[in-house]
Amino acid sequence: MSTAAATRLTVLATSAVLVALTASACAAGVTEGSSIKPAPQAAVTAASGGNTCAKPDVPAGLSTQHVMSDGMRRTVVVYYPHGHKPGKPMPMVIDLHGSGSTPLQQLAGSEIAATADKHGFVVVAPQAGIPFIAGKSHGFAWNVPGVPLMSGRPVPKGAPNDIQFMRDAIAAMNKALCVDTKRIYVTGFSGGARMASQVGCELSGQIAAVAPMSGLRMPGNCKLGRPESVLSFHGTSDGTNPYNGSKQIYWSYSVPVAAQRWAAADHCDKGVQKQVVNGVISTTYGNCDNGRQVVLYTVTGQRHMWPGTPDSMAKGYTVPKIDPNEIMWSFFESHPLDAATA
Repeated sequence: MSTAAATRLTVLATSAVLVALTASACAAGVTEGSSIKPAPQAAVTAASGGNTCAKPDVPAGLSTQHVMSDGMRRTVVVYYPHGHKPGKPMPMVIDLHGSGSTPLQQLAGSEIAATADKHGFVVVAPQAGIPFIAGKSHGFAWNVPGVPLMSGRPVPKGAPNDIQFMRDAIAAMNKALCVDTKRIYVTGFSGGARMASQVGCELSGQIAAVAPMSGLRMPGNCKLGRPESVLSFHGTSDGTNPYNGSKQIYWSYSVPVAAQRWAAADHCDKGVQKQVVNGVISTTYGNCDNGRQVVLYTVTGQRHMWPGTPDSMAKGYTVPKIDPNEIMWSFFESHPLDAATA
């Protein structure tokens, strides 16, 4: 069997396990964890800022953990890579689910577990705070500051502060998982991508780079504390978050405009386009402040799905011969938090 075939089987097997799970603590293969309180920042730095740290508080594979935030017990699903030797801080990728979805569904849809095993990073998938029911979707939606829900309705009064939850989850996971605090990254799909965009702006002092998939935005209230590296994939056949924008309040401008706004905030050069493979064009904004970079991958025919997955393309199109997860990880790996703000 070829290496590529073996890797694909691993991805399929991992995804099959993830799809079979539910958010219940009794679900097969998911270990229920106790509540984890965010550590003071000094303790977090001491725990993960050096060359060694204590054994992580979670098992290898999937586990359900809880983080206290604003007096609420919030859910976080963790995928700890197999084969990682405890004691050395490792990168953390926060993977945010879309509106109406759940952390386990996001892990399955992004197929990120196999990438984590291969490259040795931990994945943290928090659960949004707003219950969301629309048709067959029974999940949760993010409280993105100043942005209504997909339906156009305002965020319900009293909805949890999900930005604060992100802060608390990062602090708690830094302590529990032995995280390299210079290599904390955020990705997400659809509504999770919009939330990742917001987190990348508001927590730019902690987040090294973001990769919003099928949902890149530039928050209107964004005041970057430091330049932020941004990678995004978006399909031209996306009917939910149209590539060229829509009349929806949460999606009123195009994806290229979103990338341009990030590039302007990072003080980058003009974008340079090139064909990566047939059907995929990258637009790269380089020479940004502090060595940052903004890159948009435009995928002709991709629908509203995580890029590169088997059913992600519209009828008549084939999945491009690239691995978006590998591209994302390579981008993350080359953009740690700059020393000036770490």
